[in-house]
Amino acid sequence: MDTSQKIIAALERIGQSLRSLLLSHAFAEGLSVTQSQLLLQCYLQPGRLYTVSELAAELDLTQPTVSDAISALQRKGLLQKLQREDDRRAVAVALTPRGRALARRLWQQHTQRFEEVIARFSAEEQALLLHLLLRFIAYAYESGALQSTRTCPTCRFFVQRQSESGTSYFCALLEQPLTLTDLRVLCPDHEPISTA
Repeated sequence: MDTSQKIIAALERIGQSLRSLLLSHAFAEGLSVTQSQLLLQCYLQPGRLYTVSELAAELDLTQPTVSDAISALQRKGLLQKLQREDDRRAVAVALTPRGRALARRLWQQHTQRFEEVIARFSAEEQALLLHLLLRFIAYAYESGALQSTRTCPTCRFFVQRQSESGTSYFCALLEQPLTLTDLRVLCPDHEPISTA
């Protein structure tokens, strides 16, 4: 196995563990993995109203799968359908207060074990790991391996500069400099870099 295959195998191993944790927590709450993924996606993007097609794209699922999960979550009182202000014809979903509380609990359970692992790294190592993962996501998105990304390095507002003193980052939308640990994995204001 060459180095790139070892990296893929390592990522798969971590992903498998995260999926297993999510499955066990979702099952304990009476949810499917897809239902829990929808709740978490809405929870991690507060204030954003997703349409079915947007959720399908974000989670790389089919629209019928997402529609079925939304219907189930509505019946459980965890999601509600709303009209979007920017397009009255479009229906979007949002967490109910009960759904938000459940999603918060799921997220805390889901991340707790790995937060303990990450805490074993120094602050510098954590920043480097975040930087490498964000670059990995950006390259995977550029190559078509990922269908959706909301990370700083793939945003049109993101500015990265090299100088003799090192690399600096800036958000043109917020009009402020960013440190490496300020970079976002899920930005609500993300706009993809134009490929035209």
